[in-house]
Amino acid sequence: MTVQTKSYLTPQEYLALERSAEYKSEYVDGEMVAMSGASREHVLIVLNLASGLKRQLQERPCEIYVADLRIQLSSTGLYTYPDVAVACDEPRFEDEHHDTLPNPILIVEVLSLSGLWR
Repeated sequence: MTVQTKSYLTPQEYLALERSAEYKSEYVDGEMVAMSGASREHVLIVLNLASGLKRQLQERPCEIYVADLRIQLSSTGLYTYPDVAVACDEPRFEDEHHDTLPNPILIVEVLSLSGLWR
């Protein structure tokens, strides 16, 4: 019997693969996890939430990002694409690619019943 060992990626290996990939993946505990698409209802909830945040924060130096900006959470090492993220003051980026934000003040993930039963 052959035992397959899991190959864990470093964050740098993940970023190199992710930047050249056709589809988005998250980085969780050393592994790349493919992301699935979203339903119509999911997209509408995200749009309404982001629109509401934009109105509430219009007087503050904040930017609201939806879905496609990668976020890096230093407390867990997670790289993810949350449904909504907010950064205030000067957004920082992880490196010269300016595609990974490590300093959000808020991230929001909209869950659905189908996602809870995996």
